[in-house]
Amino acid sequence: MKNSKILNDILSVLQKEHVNLYHDITKEDVVKYVNNIKNIDELSSREFDYELLKLFALFKDAHTSYKIPYILIKEKITFLENKFYVFYKNKWKEIVKFGNIKSKGIIFRLENIINFETIEWRNVLINDFINNHYVWEMLKIADIIELESGDKIPINIRTSFNKENRDPYEFKIINNDILYVRYTACIENPNYKFKDFVKDIKKQVEKKHLQFYILDVRNNMGGSSEILNPFQNLVRNKNLQGVLLINNGVISSGRFAVARFKKEFNTPLIGQPTGGAAKSYGYTKLLEVDGKTFSVSIRLWDFSKTFGYEGAIQPDVPVKLTIDEISSNKDKVLDKAVSYIYKEINMFNQQK
Repeated sequence: MKNSKILNDILSVLQKEHVNLYHDITKEDVVKYVNNIKNIDELSSREFDYELLKLFALFKDAHTSYKIPYILIKEKITFLENKFYVFYKNKWKEIVKFGNIKSKGIIFRLENIINFETIEWRNVLINDFINNHYVWEMLKIADIIELESGDKIPINIRTSFNKENRDPYEFKIINNDILYVRYTACIENPNYKFKDFVKDIKKQVEKKHLQFYILDVRNNMGGSSEILNPFQNLVRNKNLQGVLLINNGVISSGRFAVARFKKEFNTPLIGQPTGGAAKSYGYTKLLEVDGKTFSVSIRLWDFSKTFGYEGAIQPDVPVKLTIDEISSNKDKVLDKAVSYIYKEINMFNQQK
């Protein structure tokens, strides 16, 4: 099938399936973009992928996205505060050039091909894209980076990659009186059902007479929003008091935990703003046209009444991280949460 036919078919599917495709751009502007693609049927597969990414980026709906191959690079690059860093000689060093392109130019090029609805989600996607060598190939970036120090580092493709199979949830007791629950994905561990996980938590709560909890949803990129219900019920039934830890990596169904705990318990949020907005599209359907895979939003999720705004969910207690803190063994956000519980929540209880 010709590229032009594939693109038009994809656009037709998006218009049919999306709950409100043209919420941020007119249909005329999209048609104008499509008509301005030069020699579309002569584009290589990689060049066509590049054009499709630009098309999807027009819709400003991160859940409606085009899927590209992921070729991981060996050199770990991190994007923070509009700067790129690479871990080099046991320390994070700022990158000033990718090939012959200045870092600011790379940011601009990436923004043209990523589909984001908040600056925070943009940051997450830039971080993801810059570690994908397929993106380097599409943007025609030479495989070398230059540091602020003048050092030049070649970029290599990782030939093997063992994905970390970390449990989506775990818990521990901090200082013998605070329940800490890490919840990094809204999915079930088939070998340890969430309801059984919560039963084990309940035993510890009752045994140690716990009153406080920390729910860590940082980097929770979603799944099924209903999975967390047993823990929410436990917090309610045991009248536990606590805080939620959030960051830019909280997107999609990860926001549900934040919204539900804020709405029912007015739980303080600690960390950085979420990537997902209080009001955004989601509940995706995965589709394919002639081997081209993409997702489309078929519902609007609106938590704006809970938070009083529509953009990224903001922390009640902001904690800014530096590049050096990211690589350290210390968790500044968790430390802040523990301190907040002792100084704010516990003190408030004593004054009652």
